[in-house]
Amino acid sequence: MAERNGRQLNYELLRILAMLMIVCLHYLSKGGFLGVPTREDISVSGYVAWLLEAFCLVAVNVYVLISGYFGGGSQTKDVLRRPLNIWKQVIFYSVTIGVIACVTGIQRLDMYQAFMYIFPIVTEHYWFATSYVILCFFMPFLDRGADALDQKSFLRLLGGFLLVFSVAKTVIPMQLAWDKYGYDAFWFVTLYLTGAYIRRFGIAVLRNRAWSVVLYIGSVLLIFASFLIIRTVFFATGSLSAFVSYAYSYNHLLCYLGAVGLFMAFNGRFAKETDKAARRLERFRKPIGLVSGATFGVYLIHEHVNIRYLWLQWFDCAAWVDAPLPRFLGHMAVTVLTVFGVSTLIEIVRRDAAARIGRMCKG
Repeated sequence: MAERNGRQLNYELLRILAMLMIVCLHYLSKGGFLGVPTREDISVSGYVAWLLEAFCLVAVNVYVLISGYFGGGSQTKDVLRRPLNIWKQVIFYSVTIGVIACVTGIQRLDMYQAFMYIFPIVTEHYWFATSYVILCFFMPFLDRGADALDQKSFLRLLGGFLLVFSVAKTVIPMQLAWDKYGYDAFWFVTLYLTGAYIRRFGIAVLRNRAWSVVLYIGSVLLIFASFLIIRTVFFATGSLSAFVSYAYSYNHLLCYLGAVGLFMAFNGRFAKETDKAARRLERFRKPIGLVSGATFGVYLIHEHVNIRYLWLQWFDCAAWVDAPLPRFLGHMAVTVLTVFGVSTLIEIVRRDAAARIGRMCKG
């Protein structure tokens, strides 16, 4: 799609979609809609919840793929600037929401909570922010290395990372010592390198957008199918209980492939195929960019340690577990869109206030 001032609307839309998916993941898991994967009495809504979980699972991987595709800056000065900017945004919400929670009585202040508010990165208040900040320190070096490698060498490097951090855990039916289910910086490095590879060389077999969509949907359905099959094996034999939802992890090969498929479905190389759609979207460049730029703030707000379960109580999610399918889907849509919308507005106001203060300080 059209590109101006370094911003591509296709990826701005993908960021928005990915954050909506992330809010959906938190609604489903923390809201209790998934329940225990080995329980016998899963309702129709319960099975649909697991299917939706599979569709949304790729969102975190997609976020890091976007970072790798655009690169983090190869200049030495960027080594600290990017993680510092992220840290400032993280600590603002960590401390501000924490203070509000203590003042309103939501949270009783103690030493542990105080340290979590003040040191959100090292305490993994937000696991994604912690892993991403660590990745940021390596971005300039990863960018330079990626630009220096030829395609064959790059494939070998990427293949080695995938073999250790994805393929091994996918095919070996046991918990590996280094497997953190994709919540670690090593997995983020793998995703970042994947994005960098796509930027430099593309993926020939996915040049057709239809194949990208097939890869995404096919991977998602296989994740869900593995859930159904291993559940059946568990009820028949009483074994493999720990592996019923094993494919539902960020570094599982199917989740990785699904993320690549979704990312390639939005790839900018397809702009010529959709010139008319691109021109229409160009009219909404400013609001799309505004919402896209607020997505990380959406994550920081609704996943704050004092908010991550509270908003689910506000929407009385527990009362909707195993509700009839239309009511469940309706409640999910209203809840997710409301949380996303309110959080987006808060972040837009924060960014505007920060920009005004910055101009006043300079003036």
